[in-house]
Amino acid sequence: MVSHVMESMDGGDEFIARSAALTGFSEEELRATGMSEEYRAVVREQVGADRYKLFLEEELPDQADGSRGPEEGRGELAEAVILLWYTGSWPGFVGTTPFTVSARAYAAGLVWRAFGGKPPGAGPSGFGSWAEAPADVAAGAGVAQ
Repeated sequence: MVSHVMESMDGGDEFIARSAALTGFSEEELRATGMSEEYRAVVREQVGADRYKLFLEEELPDQADGSRGPEEGRGELAEAVILLWYTGSWPGFVGTTPFTVSARAYAAGLVWRAFGGKPPGAGPSGFGSWAEAPADVAAGAGVAQ
C-alpha cells in the first residue's frame, strides 16, 4: 500500500495508466511485475522531468491507424516505454544509450507473459525446457484447428 501511495505522489498512477493503455496489459498486471517504480524512474531519468510530464499528459490515438496520434517525437517515447515494459530494456531515445535495466527487468518482461513462455536462463525451467512448447500451446490453447 505504501508503494501505491508513493506512485500517486510522483505521477506513478498516471505512468501506470498510460503504460496499460500502451501495452494492452491492465494496471494490476503491470503493478504485479514489481517493475513500475523502477521503469518510471528510468523514463524520467532518460527523458527529463519536462518531457516525462508531457508524455503523461499527451492524448493517445483514438483510431487503430493512429489518426489522432501524438505530436512528432512524442510517439517515439511511447514506443520506447512499450519496449521497456515488454523487454526490460531501454531502447534508447533522442540521444540516450540503449541498456537492459536489470536481470530482474529482463525476467519480468511482458514478452514472456504475452506468449506464455519463460525467460531463458531466468527461471527454474530445467535442462532442455527450451525444447518443449509453452504450456498453453502444448494444451492446444490458441491453436487453429
